[in-house]
Amino acid sequence: MRTILANQIADLGARPAVVTIDGFSGAGKTVLGEWLARELTGRGPAHHATLLEVELWAHGWQDLAGGVSRVSDVVRALRSGPARTSTWNWWTEEEEAPIVLEPRPIILVVGCGAGQIAADLSIWIDSDETLRADRVSARDPYDWSEHWAQWARQERALLDRYDARAHATYRLISDDQGLRLSQPGSIRFA
Repeated sequence: MRTILANQIADLGARPAVVTIDGFSGAGKTVLGEWLARELTGRGPAHHATLLEVELWAHGWQDLAGGVSRVSDVVRALRSGPARTSTWNWWTEEEEAPIVLEPRPIILVVGCGAGQIAADLSIWIDSDETLRADRVSARDPYDWSEHWAQWARQERALLDRYDARAHATYRLISDDQGLRLSQPGSIRFA
């Protein structure tokens, strides 16, 4: 499945090509995004990828929509040139020093709410809530279970605003068996 996605992204005509990977916390977005970034970049300069994680622009646990908006601004800037931006430091709870991101042929936007951003190809990943919670608990070096419900409400609010799941180019399921198409008959391959 991952190779099929990488091939589809590599074949996108637009440059920079914007690809979003959305789903609820722990669905497997970052794992897929990191793999795609390595795979595409390994194909040579015409496919070099930048990976943007929405959560790095959210200013704390109550600001998921703000993070989506800020990343959207970064993507818009990268479509025409360098983007000056600041990410959020979750440990110090303040913005980092400004950085300049250079445009690359492929921009991968990963994170809760990423599907809200205009893209050339969009991916939604579904996964069981218990599995997602287990993954987050194993993945993160801190316990954010006290914020889980608050974050989930923000994820749902974004989905209510624009149903990225229903509009995704590819809708996937991530479980213990890996990654697969959710509705194989409804997905078209170019």
